[in-house]
Amino acid sequence: MEYNIIQIYTNFVAKKLLEFFKMVLGKDYQKRLCDPFINKYIMVRYYNETEYSKEKEFIQRLNRELLDVYKELLNDDNVSLLRNIVALFGYITYFDDIYDIVLDMEVIHTLIHDEALKISHDDNLEKDIRKWYAEFKRGKEKIESAVNSKEFYKVDKRVYRKTYEVSLEHNVKVSNLYSEYAINKSYTSGVVAEDKLFIMAIMSSWDVLNSAIHLDFSKKYIIPLTSSIIGKRSKFNRLVSAIDNPLAKKFISFKINYSDYRKYESQIKDYMKDGISFSLLIDADAVVTDELILFSYVFVYEDSEIFDIIMESKNKSGVKVIVI
Repeated sequence: MEYNIIQIYTNFVAKKLLEFFKMVLGKDYQKRLCDPFINKYIMVRYYNETEYSKEKEFIQRLNRELLDVYKELLNDDNVSLLRNIVALFGYITYFDDIYDIVLDMEVIHTLIHDEALKISHDDNLEKDIRKWYAEFKRGKEKIESAVNSKEFYKVDKRVYRKTYEVSLEHNVKVSNLYSEYAINKSYTSGVVAEDKLFIMAIMSSWDVLNSAIHLDFSKKYIIPLTSSIIGKRSKFNRLVSAIDNPLAKKFISFKINYSDYRKYESQIKDYMKDGISFSLLIDADAVVTDELILFSYVFVYEDSEIFDIIMESKNKSGVKVIVI
């Protein structure tokens, strides 16, 4: 079962955009030239990966990134095709929810009659694009409906600036997306703690993705781990795979106890090397070291014996401390 909802969504978008270029460009279509533009678009549009972060306007950032791809691929034989590909992204920004479309059929009509696009097409192209756009919207809605569930709802507790610790509430019935891990337990002892983590990871990923769709790259989420799952390498790997993409890695972290970190230190550091973020809960066995800087956030109890030392470390190294 695939848990990486962001990867599912962006793969779907990339597939549909490739279909769009194949349909519009017709006999001029070349997959090897369209793919680099689509890949760059996905990285900028959804993952906020850009060389032009100082450019405040998103469209300007996107245009500059696409022009870089254009320059890399340009030769005497493909200049017209590359210009058409770049120009078509002006319409994709409407189809892919960057701009709100009030009259979507008018946008398609404008595309068909755009004299700046040097493409030949038959009389059915406008109808084909309308059909493609309807499928594009339905596909996105289908993915969203698979995530949203009346049986589970995520509770976000603000613990830091635009940072939320996640918990999960649920009823008895289980949504199809989560049933593989939860249904066997839901009618006997309820959803076990380990299995709830998969649901929290999927729902948190969707919230991060939904923010990205609206060009909001600010909210972060912390998922508290159970100690038992960390020692189950295969199951923990499946959980990590749910957030193993450039977007979720930036905005989701797993919260672990200090004692669990020490017990599985090598394993945790391997995940960190792969870009997975962790937050640390200081427990009774904690010893303050320079390693605190490795963690996105450090949780510490106000009555902890090492509270003052942690706060001093915060002032010296810039560690983000959350007092509980």
